[in-house]
Amino acid sequence: MDNASCVIVGVQATAARMSQETVAAQNMLTRFAEWQGRAPESVAADTTYGNGGFLQWLADRDITPYMRTRDSIHRKRSPFFGPERFTYEPEQDRYICPAGQPLNYGGQSHRNRSYTYIGTRKRCGACSLRPQCTSAAFRCLVIHQHEPARQRARTLVDTPEFAKAQRQRKKVEALFAELKNQIGVRRLRLRRLKFVCEQFLLAATAQNIKRLVRFLHQPPTLPATT
Repeated sequence: MDNASCVIVGVQATAARMSQETVAAQNMLTRFAEWQGRAPESVAADTTYGNGGFLQWLADRDITPYMRTRDSIHRKRSPFFGPERFTYEPEQDRYICPAGQPLNYGGQSHRNRSYTYIGTRKRCGACSLRPQCTSAAFRCLVIHQHEPARQRARTLVDTPEFAKAQRQRKKVEALFAELKNQIGVRRLRLRRLKFVCEQFLLAATAQNIKRLVRFLHQPPTLPATT
C-alpha cells in the first residue's frame, strides 16, 4: 500500500503458513521495484516479518526495516546478558564478554541458522558477572547468521521514524477491515490458490476504484476573493 493515498500497489495470496509471509513480501517488493524503477526507501510490518532472513534481504537492498525482530520467548524473558552486550572480533572469529573474556567459535547449527560461541569453566567460574550472564558452568552464546541485520532493526525501534511508520501501518489494517466488513470477503468463496489470487485481485481492484472515484471528484477550488 502507498502510505499517502492508501492505494493498494501489490497483492499476493499464499498458503496459511508463517514462512510464506516473507516470501510474498519479497515477491511484491521486487515487482514494485521493477514497476517503479526503484526500491522502496523503507518498509513497515508487524513482528511476523522480523526474521533474520527477511531483514538481511532488506539490508542488501538498502531498505530500512521498521519492524520488531522475531526473538524467541527464552531470549525475551531471559534475565541474562543478551548478544548485544558482547563484542565481536572478526579477525579471530570470537566474542568478548562484558567481563573482557573471549568466547570462541563452537560450531554452526544449520537447522537454526545460527553460530555458537562458548566460554570455559575456568574463565566463567570465577567471574563476578556470572550471575548476570549464565546459570550454567560457562556461557554459551548463540548468534543468528543474520544477527547484524537483526540488530540494525532493533536499533530503529526507539526512533521517531519507527513510531511514525507503525502509525502509517495501521492504514493497511484498515484496508483488511474494509475487505472483511464492507466488501464481504470475511471468508474465501473459492478454492485452490490460483482462484484465491483472482479473488484477492478483484477485491483489491474494487478497493482502489473507491479511492480513485474520491480523487477524481475532489471539490473544485474556488478562486480567492478580495
